[in-house]
Amino acid sequence: MFSSQSLPARVAVIGAGIAGAACAASLREAGLAVTLFDKSRGIGGRMATRRAEWAAADGSPVCAEFDHGAQHIQARQPRFRAALRRAAAAGVVAAWSPQVHAAWPAPVQRESWVPLASMPALARHFIGDVPTQLNFQVQRLQRGGDGWRLVAVDGSVQGPFDQVLLAMPPAQAAVLLAGHHDRWADTLAAVRMAPCWTLMAATQDLDWPWDACEPEAQRSPLAWVVRNDRKPGRSAPKGMATWVAHASAAWSAAHLEATPAAVQAALSQALAALLPTGIKLHWHHRAVQRWRYAVPAAGAATAGPTQECWWDARRGLGVCGDFLGSTGAASAGGVEAAWRSGDELADTLLAALDDETAAALPLQEQPAAVDQDMGLALAHAA
Repeated sequence: MFSSQSLPARVAVIGAGIAGAACAASLREAGLAVTLFDKSRGIGGRMATRRAEWAAADGSPVCAEFDHGAQHIQARQPRFRAALRRAAAAGVVAAWSPQVHAAWPAPVQRESWVPLASMPALARHFIGDVPTQLNFQVQRLQRGGDGWRLVAVDGSVQGPFDQVLLAMPPAQAAVLLAGHHDRWADTLAAVRMAPCWTLMAATQDLDWPWDACEPEAQRSPLAWVVRNDRKPGRSAPKGMATWVAHASAAWSAAHLEATPAAVQAALSQALAALLPTGIKLHWHHRAVQRWRYAVPAAGAATAGPTQECWWDARRGLGVCGDFLGSTGAASAGGVEAAWRSGDELADTLLAALDDETAAALPLQEQPAAVDQDMGLALAHAA
């Protein structure tokens, strides 16, 4: 730790997805001097919405939006449900119960939440007034006597900071950790994340009975298809339907380096095969997005890290993300797992600062020791 006892700790959180937003918000609320960084132009990470514009047949402009990353939010743990209820009271999210068609066992109704207006709205809600610097791609970390500095790809430098918290895909975090915490870097480099190709399309409006569909893996390269315009707070241009179709992890991995044109053609054909027969589709708009690090790969949770976050008090380093966490549906990736990991890292750092403050006070009873593993202070599930 580098910060004076009389000053709030200076913390850099790298990554403005849900994990980074949850972590930064909790630390800011506790009075720490937090700055959030992200390499992108906007916040939210895989909680993403893309705006598309094109010209109609008469030349008039048409625009539509597609939630091309995470589709919705499922909340299983009480603490995360409470956070979503507070967001709903603020008008940020709404409950959604889509009718989802699956070949087996049957169509089901899912209970979930969707941020209104756009998917990044939830991250913006969590971040609030946390100082945020976008378009800042961290190339490496520097550690000196007065703390950590972030060196960007353009050579600009931010810092010093007492703590640096990484909220990004494991492969990217591993690069920044190399030379500072090689054991963590090696572990994260081995964590597998599954890719996902996504099709965003607008067609003529169709009488499609479902809000979403989960095709059989043996019959389609698609794992999820949704009528984007049927989600809360969404709409489509008059007379159109907007679709988001995610390819399966296996298909995406097999076509990871395929050209966007080839992927667009293949996924368009797969989507058309799921829609009512005998109708010639008119494609008003089509585009694809490749998510190289979409979700933790199958089995990653059991083979990789099992703590919800990592924290090393001696170095002032932390890691959070949806790829961390114990086994089980509630922590096998997704928005909830990301939020829980970021929130847990904030709690762990704050507890460490409390212990440090208590140890500095005269006649103060020493706090109980935390568990140690490989020299790390590990966070446990709340």
